[in-house]
Amino acid sequence: MKSFDFVCGGASAEASATNGEPIRLDVQGPSRNVNLRIADINRAMLSSVPDVLLDLLEIAAYVYCADQQSSRGSEKLTEHGRDWRRAMNFTIPVRQPELWSNAPVTDALCETLGFLSDDAYAFSFVKATGRLPDREMYFPELVDGSFVPDEVALFSGGVDSFAGAVDGLVGERKRLALVGHHSSPKVFNIQKELIDGLKRGGLAGKIFYVPVNVTNARIAAREYTQRTRSFLFACLAMVVTRMFDRDGFTFYENGVVSLNLPIAKDVLGARATRTTHPKVVRGFEALFSAALERDIAIRTPFQWLTKKEVTRKVVEHGFGHLLATTSSCTRPRDWTRHRRHCGACSQCIDRRFGILAAGLDDLDPAERYELDLLLGDRSLDRDVRMAVAYVKFFQTFASSSRSRFISDHPQVAAALSYFPELSPDAAAARIHDLYHRHTEDVLAVIESGLQRHSAQLVRDELPAGALLSMCFSRRGIEAPAPPSYDRQVKQLMDSLSKPVCEFAVDAEAGRILFKGGFSLEGANFRVVHALLPNHRSGKVKEPAAVAFVRPEDLADELGIDDTSLRQQVRRVRALVSERLGVDQGIVLGTDDFIENRQREGYRLNPALREVARADFHALAEPMSQA
Repeated sequence: MKSFDFVCGGASAEASATNGEPIRLDVQGPSRNVNLRIADINRAMLSSVPDVLLDLLEIAAYVYCADQQSSRGSEKLTEHGRDWRRAMNFTIPVRQPELWSNAPVTDALCETLGFLSDDAYAFSFVKATGRLPDREMYFPELVDGSFVPDEVALFSGGVDSFAGAVDGLVGERKRLALVGHHSSPKVFNIQKELIDGLKRGGLAGKIFYVPVNVTNARIAAREYTQRTRSFLFACLAMVVTRMFDRDGFTFYENGVVSLNLPIAKDVLGARATRTTHPKVVRGFEALFSAALERDIAIRTPFQWLTKKEVTRKVVEHGFGHLLATTSSCTRPRDWTRHRRHCGACSQCIDRRFGILAAGLDDLDPAERYELDLLLGDRSLDRDVRMAVAYVKFFQTFASSSRSRFISDHPQVAAALSYFPELSPDAAAARIHDLYHRHTEDVLAVIESGLQRHSAQLVRDELPAGALLSMCFSRRGIEAPAPPSYDRQVKQLMDSLSKPVCEFAVDAEAGRILFKGGFSLEGANFRVVHALLPNHRSGKVKEPAAVAFVRPEDLADELGIDDTSLRQQVRRVRALVSERLGVDQGIVLGTDDFIENRQREGYRLNPALREVARADFHALAEPMSQA
């Protein structure tokens, strides 16, 4: 894991977390290399900005710019497997160091950022030795007048955020403050075009647009993934929300993108973005509530909608003529005057499927895309695997059963406990239904395309690298594999995705403890406890040295017969697998907790890790077991 030190705001390098050469970031002075500007805030609002919000602004800007300044490595899979995760160590001077060093605040900050970007974060908040920026520095363009919104929402200029704005303004008749972050003039121009279009549509008195510019200054970015952008986005919205004296704001993003299951074996960890993942949203709420000492709520009203369903809202509310103005592409540097979408990145692919499924291609013509979704030749494109894997994922999903949903897609388990209004089972059912509807949309687009272009396909008039050609030429579409693909994927999955199951033993109370408050007691405890001696002695040497316990010996020690032993082992396995999947997002296979080998017996899987009770934070009361 690469380690990076960031010394911010003129803090002393002696305070940095490691001995490496630090990267300096500053929002002011002659060494300023972080740009942070929020425009069009009225004067009365500015006077109410407390120090904690100024600290939050600076922390968010430093994290975002640091993300761009620390490379994960090249785009080659093997190098991603080795260098993808980073250790990000920050030293930041703040106005309220005691508050930011408080455990609930720091823990929520590190845990949420860690899950969001798949990196390890550490923060040292220190008292500033020099003068920190005044609030006026961040708000250079003040306006007169007043505006009282019903809601504050994030506005990126993409389909989802625009559909949310239209739905809120027209469908719900709300007054909205729209916060739009941009790091390039092209993105800012799109946001302005859309805002102007809404105002021309009779909504001028219901909109307050707050443009925000946060960028690295005088230095080129080294990392393209920018997984912490949504943290910056959320912090900006939180600041504006409190300036309007509100206790919550809204993220508009469809549920398929929000959950964002990896569509290919090599799209793992942070490469499958978690921008508005339910766990991230709940983490933002915890952080903001702890820092501001008040209950903060974040709404995600499009959580259970597909891209098609979201896109249709734009037309339903009378703003379909602005659909082509929106942009979802991640490559603004490649945009031209007439083409604002590359057509190759995952966001372009997802957008195009949604628009075609909604039957709105006349409002967003293919000519606006550098690469046509169905007909474009992807054989030379660097993201050829993305489009092919996208279709293959939903083809496979269409033939899978509801009962295997969690085991086939274990990443779902990480979200199940973060829907406060739903039980884990109910959440799993709704997620499955969401993906089922989107699957039908994707396959309908492919089927319609095959029918519409059947003559060209039969006559071999389409490029071999076109998505339709690949679907037409074989029963199932397969992504082209790079050299040594299987070995690379195995290395990557081993380095990124292998879950580690930790447990602690409370022998006096007769409990095996797990994170999240779950424990094994009674007969379940006795099974595990009987296997512990071999596990402990073997782990001291090497995993292969963990000896098995013969079934008859284990049954004798537990005072039960062989049939009862097999039933008890199955019970423990099922209980642990179910609870760890919900509590920790760890989905275990049959032998991943108690391993059984024919003619040898049983043992605790050598990959398990026993830890001290003190290593678990605030263990909850044990859950009752039958």
